[in-house]
Amino acid sequence: MLTTACGSREPAPARSPQPADSPPRVFVDAMLIDMHPDDVARLAGKSFDEIAADAGVRVLSGTHVLATDDVTAEIAITRGERLLPLQRALPPQTESDRDEHDFRFEVRPRLVEPDAVHLRVVLELDGRPTHPQHVFSSSAIVRNRHFVPFRTDFPAHGERLVVLLVRPEILRDQEDWRRFLERRRSRLRDAGPFPLHNNLD
Repeated sequence: MLTTACGSREPAPARSPQPADSPPRVFVDAMLIDMHPDDVARLAGKSFDEIAADAGVRVLSGTHVLATDDVTAEIAITRGERLLPLQRALPPQTESDRDEHDFRFEVRPRLVEPDAVHLRVVLELDGRPTHPQHVFSSSAIVRNRHFVPFRTDFPAHGERLVVLLVRPEILRDQEDWRRFLERRRSRLRDAGPFPLHNNLD
């Protein structure tokens, strides 16, 4: 199980090639952001790094997971920072600047075309003690190495919208793995960490 804390460099992907008799795998990148709802359309065609560098975007969290075709994969994202506006008052014994948000990201990719994946996603927030439990789920068909922006109904700051970006990459054989690993290595060399926007005042 892989996770990348926002604001830090991710580890290099495993070098294990796809065994010849294995089912296709799907590497899923996910990024949780908030932004003005009217700006979501202009994300089209941008990379995750370009979106993260956008002055109008706050990166709340980022993660990735390697899934098997038509098999559910999940990962926990635990952050000890105030990502969403408080829905409940902090108890007296809790530090005023401590507002932990535990997210569970679940994805089930299913190949529906040679170059397209049906994604079923679930994002669950367990933000006790300051937030009630909340679950967002949706699905979409996405082209390989393209992302889909899911407009969630999580509470956001002001007039902003919390958006879940999900990007699949299909890995069928050793050649797909070779190209994938080279792209990841190149990204690690050329791109810095996602900028983390914590100023929510």
